[in-house]
Amino acid sequence: MSQVLDDIDKAILNLLQEDATLPLKTVSEHVHVSIATAQRRIQALTNNGVITKQVAIVDPNKVGYGLTAVVMIEMARSNTSMQHRFERLMHSQPQVMSCYEVSGDADFMLMVNAKNMSEYHRFTTGLLTYENNVRHFKSQFVMNFTKSGTKITLD
Repeated sequence: MSQVLDDIDKAILNLLQEDATLPLKTVSEHVHVSIATAQRRIQALTNNGVITKQVAIVDPNKVGYGLTAVVMIEMARSNTSMQHRFERLMHSQPQVMSCYEVSGDADFMLMVNAKNMSEYHRFTTGLLTYENNVRHFKSQFVMNFTKSGTKITLD
């Protein structure tokens, strides 16, 4: 269920999605509210689960993770317990950046970062197996990041 956000909440969220390290004073000046109001609003957005995390986004190439793959997963059996088991397994894997349940021919889409092809191969042979309810997977490798982001622009 979506939360009703007013223009001030949206402005705060747009700012923080660009730079979550902005001082409260800067946020309050940009959205034309007091520092206390900005702080209360941010805390309410966090408490209500609108803001789920504040993180640093790292360039994978600059930290030695030069291989990024989009992996489409087709499950062998479609049942809730096997699906949840797979989701928990993917959640526990540090190289899995994202795991989405999707519609269409595939059941899941993964974004996976690896240092190199050997590491990626170990990931697929160790985890994308029939024992983990994977019937088939297809890997597509990212050649270039033309746009990569996390911001949802609110208007």
